[in-house]
This record gives sequence, structure tokens and C-alpha cells, in this order.
Amino acid sequence: MIHDFNERLQFSLEASCEPFWEAVYNKAFPTMTDLKTIDDLSKQRLGIDRVVFLNNGKEIYIDEKKREKVWSDILLEYTSVDTTNTPGWMEKDLAIDYIAYAFMPTQRVYLFPWDFLKRAWDYYKDKWIADYKHIPGYNSNYTTWSVAVPISVLQKAVTTATVIQLEGDCQ
Repeated sequence: MIHDFNERLQFSLEASCEPFWEAVYNKAFPTMTDLKTIDDLSKQRLGIDRVVFLNNGKEIYIDEKKREKVWSDILLEYTSVDTTNTPGWMEKDLAIDYIAYAFMPTQRVYLFPWDFLKRAWDYYKDKWIADYKHIPGYNSNYTTWSVAVPISVLQKAVTTATVIQLEGDCQ
């Protein structure tokens, strides 16, 4: 199946999903006072799809991913455009706090802290790329590549990434 970039973008930006995302963020961030969809292309290139505003003045930047079917894995994009070898979003230094990864039929969302997801990716990517299925996203002139990492494996890796072990003794 050939994907159309504009069609996929439209799916990700559907206004009908606004109540869904608002409910997700209200539950995830109980002190949320507002949220804003980002349509500034320069900010979207940094991964920012949404800003959640908290009561204490903090702003949380989120990259939203949606899948139309329920799967037992999370797709981690490592190549965005294969013809130019453009890095996928996992290979970028995004200006976000979280990836919100939604399975729309069940309305289940996994919120992954970006810094720890990125740390887990940097550590495990070679193993994951060797061990798990590669999923192509065919577009008219290029292919996007992702690796399908089982949810349980990814959750464990992200949790492990929250522990920092320094070598030696700090006296």
C-alpha cells in the first residue's frame, strides 16, 4: 500500500480527535489548564504536535503518534526518507517531553518520556533492528522504515533507562 504524506498528516491532525487527546491529557496531567495544537511547521519538525499547559506554569511538549489498528508493538521510525537517508524521528534530537503513542480502536495511549525513550533507543537499537520486524511505509517516491518493538520490551527498556549507574566511587 502506498502512503500519501498529506493523507497521513491529515489522519494525524483530524479535528475529531481533539476530544480524545484532551481526555488523555486531562487524565495524564491532572493539573492541566489548557492545551494547544501546534501547526507551526518549524516546531513540528522538532517533534512538537501539542503543548500541554499545567497549573504551575510548566509547558509540556508532546509528539503524537496514532495507529488505526491495535498491535502488540510500537513502531520506532529510524529512517524517514530512504532515498536521501533522512533520519527517522527516533534518530533526531526532538524538543519534546513525551511521545504519546495511541491505538485508536481501543483508545489506549502509551506516554513515553522522550529522554528515556531516546536513551533506551540509543542503547538497544542495534539489537532491536537485528531482532524485530522492519515495517516499510511506502510513499510515492520513497520508503519510511520503522522497527516493530514489542510493547513489553520497550516498556522494560524505558524503565531501565531511568536508572543511571556511574562507574567507580564518588567520595
